Amino acid sequence: MFKLTKRHAVHALGLCVTIVVISVVLMFKTSEPAQNKTPSVTNTHKPAQPVLAHKKNRQLVSTINNDSPAEYKDNPLFEREAKARLIEISKSFSQDIKYPENSKPIRSDIELKKYIPNASVASSMASNVKEINSPHISIKSSKYQYFVGEVIRAEASIQGLSTQKTVSVSARLVQNGETLGHASVVPSGQAPGLFNVSFDDLGDQPLNTQDAIRIIAQFRVGNENYEIGTPVSYVPSVAKIDYVEGAAVHGAYLHIPVYLTTTNPGYHLVSANLYNAENGQALLHLSEQKELLIEHDYIELKGHISALKVMGHAGPYELKDISLTRMPSRPKYTTEYGLVTQESFTIEGFPFSDYEDIPYVDEQAQARLDYLAKLGGTE
Repeated sequence: MFKLTKRHAVHALGLCVTIVVISVVLMFKTSEPAQNKTPSVTNTHKPAQPVLAHKKNRQLVSTINNDSPAEYKDNPLFEREAKARLIEISKSFSQDIKYPENSKPIRSDIELKKYIPNASVASSMASNVKEINSPHISIKSSKYQYFVGEVIRAEASIQGLSTQKTVSVSARLVQNGETLGHASVVPSGQAPGLFNVSFDDLGDQPLNTQDAIRIIAQFRVGNENYEIGTPVSYVPSVAKIDYVEGAAVHGAYLHIPVYLTTTNPGYHLVSANLYNAENGQALLHLSEQKELLIEHDYIELKGHISALKVMGHAGPYELKDISLTRMPSRPKYTTEYGLVTQESFTIEGFPFSDYEDIPYVDEQAQARLDYLAKLGGTE
């Protein structure tokens, strides 16, 4: 039986302190409504002082200071671990607040994956769970979200199949137990056991877009049948991106106007990734939202000079991985989506000397960082 020792309790309390501090930072970071945020080089208003709203939070954070309970106050292990966590959080936060929320550098493939919209995930399983070496089957759609009228595509595969076995694959689209359509399935030719799946005959048929839709692939291996499914979304489009106009430098920002058409007024969010047009390196993740009151309007993506400089490329650029979302807002408080028909746009670059080279400063975020530093004893 597991015995809870004082050491375990100390570790647990240290973890609680870290969670509380992270929660406090995130609470302050997200305290303002997203639609009211306006990117700026400096903030002139007085920074809000961090406040711990809950009595338990105050008690936990006090264990790092001189008010620690007697049983933990003189425990160097607890104090070192808690402060080390705070220092690590502070370092990460200090790097993050150097750049506006709407203009973040992408410095690794892991970061880039967070900013790829509408990505699908493969479903995979062994054809016989009791046999480790049995053939594995999988299905992966080309993307997760499709708009009404689009062709739904996927790849089905079976690996580890004996050369003596014959295999055939079929697929269907299912919602609430009912089949919506059958797919055309053909061998891809790229690799053995790989099949291209395509639902070409859905047309504009009305679907209940609130309920889950699944692609079900059936593999017939000899006399045995195996099935595997993956979810997709099939929704109507309420807006679309028409074109991207030429970029221009204004102050410390590179402005990229994105023109769009919407059938439902309200707050719309555009996000995209900016790439080096010469070698394809991901540079910045850009996002911006705006309340659209008319059918035809534009939203400007903005790349800050500090983020552009740290990535070391002044252009030309390529704008890709674009997504368009209508946020819940009056008069219709539901999340809806817009169509992006063009995968990428070429964006002109400008010398860094054309920008106002002013570091980005968020005074409220800096106040939170100072508070973290105080808790961690690094002031």
